[in-house]
Amino acid sequence: MHEPLARIAALATTPRYNIKAVVQQTSVHVSTLRAWEQRYGVPQPARSGSGHRLYSPRDVAIVRWLHHCTEEGLSISHAVALLRQSGILANEAPAVAAVLELDGGALRWPDMQRGLIDALLAIDLPRAHLLVNAAILHTRGDVVITELFLPVLHEIGAQWAASTLCVAEEHLIANFIRQRLLVMNQILAPYGNGPRLVCGCVSGEHHELGLLMFATLMELRGWDVLYLGQDVLLEGLEPLLRRAAPALVCFSVNGAEQLDGLRAVHACVSRQHDVQLDFAYGGGLFVRHPELLADLPVGYLGADLGAAVMHADARASALAADGAWQRRGAALW
Repeated sequence: MHEPLARIAALATTPRYNIKAVVQQTSVHVSTLRAWEQRYGVPQPARSGSGHRLYSPRDVAIVRWLHHCTEEGLSISHAVALLRQSGILANEAPAVAAVLELDGGALRWPDMQRGLIDALLAIDLPRAHLLVNAAILHTRGDVVITELFLPVLHEIGAQWAASTLCVAEEHLIANFIRQRLLVMNQILAPYGNGPRLVCGCVSGEHHELGLLMFATLMELRGWDVLYLGQDVLLEGLEPLLRRAAPALVCFSVNGAEQLDGLRAVHACVSRQHDVQLDFAYGGGLFVRHPELLADLPVGYLGADLGAAVMHADARASALAADGAWQRRGAALW
């Protein structure tokens, strides 16, 4: 959806149309339009000297875009959330322009990464959100993940290991990114009509950001994602998998103490004889200690997010070719 929003951002903000003209151009009823303004602050019309609402071409396009989203099944609250993420609302545009730096039309990612870290360490959350909003407005969601979130997480991990960041600062940045990823997941969820993906962290594992980025990337590719999150207990997993009938079941492990949990999930998947689930796995542990792979089942997906996404898509394509993805196929990442 970022491309139409980018076009909306280029429209004029000069007040021009009365509410009757907006209704005629958008097919949105007056009562609905006023309800959106009162409940969500969108759109944001100016007022004439006599107090009447006046809407700009950008306001009209925003109303039309919101109407289209709701007709496609997206709730108005989620549509407004996506709109706010874009940073194109009139009172947010100057702030976005102040933090967005372009080089020949392209985002300067090192500056964006440094800016996001600096804003969060300065406890300037509005600026941090505007930086992310600007990135979302000007590029695709998968690029935001791979060129902004992932490098920032690598940088704060390195700084924490070098003791230049305290635990609280590391948690602040990691949880900010986690929250933004979860919002992206919520916005994308209604459009996931492809293969189903179930993913989570093994029992005792609380490092979820790599898995959450993977899940979001899969949603961006149209997958129907069921995200289980941290510390998924084995109890109840088998009946859940039978009910969900996923094409992929993805779990991640980051600590050696969770290897038994990984093996337990492997055993759980292997017991699904009637649906013949496949098995694969991944996580940061195996980047640091690749020698552990020798004692684990085959199916390691590797450490690269892009490669893992391609592998998952390829497996789903193979299952779709024989009409089987709806009933079998599992992987752990």
